[in-house]
Amino acid sequence: MKLFLIRHPKPEVAKGLCYGQSDVPLTTNWQLSSQPLKKSLTNQLQGKTSFYHSPLTRTALLANYISDDGSTPVDALKELDFADWDGLLWNDIAKSEIDLWAENIVNSAPYNGESLQDLADRVWCWWLTIQNSSDDNCVLVTHSGVIKVLVSLLCCWPLEECHRIDVGFCSLTELSIQQNSVMLKRLGAGDWLLN
Repeated sequence: MKLFLIRHPKPEVAKGLCYGQSDVPLTTNWQLSSQPLKKSLTNQLQGKTSFYHSPLTRTALLANYISDDGSTPVDALKELDFADWDGLLWNDIAKSEIDLWAENIVNSAPYNGESLQDLADRVWCWWLTIQNSSDDNCVLVTHSGVIKVLVSLLCCWPLEECHRIDVGFCSLTELSIQQNSVMLKRLGAGDWLLN
């Protein structure tokens, strides 16, 4: 199976906003910036394909735009829950709280939301329910945190290092999964624009 992980387009938010599970709108030109992705993906999807997306608007709109037959919303694909920090500018969050989080980024949640491990557990439990699907392709339209965590888990990379993965807006990460073998073909790339 080919697994395509797609991050939502750029949202219309203040620069530096922590927006985790907040349902923020997309920029007005999001479809225009998503056209090359849709075209490239359409050319790559051969055979039976399933589409899944986070139920947040910024992912649901893109998922339904790139899928001809619609996409299934999945709560497990929501972004990390930042709770108390959600809706704040990162610069307005106490440095001591951010430092506390950084000391144990996997298990700490000083913002009273989910830890990175909580997110990983949520995503992995859902992934286990579909990983043995007979589909040729699986497309997930989701968020940066979910993509970083799932790639780390599938590739057996340390979860505490997943923040090093760069996942841009409308980026495409592609993996090939055959039984117990995982091959990373493309990581958070916009190189699909060249295809």
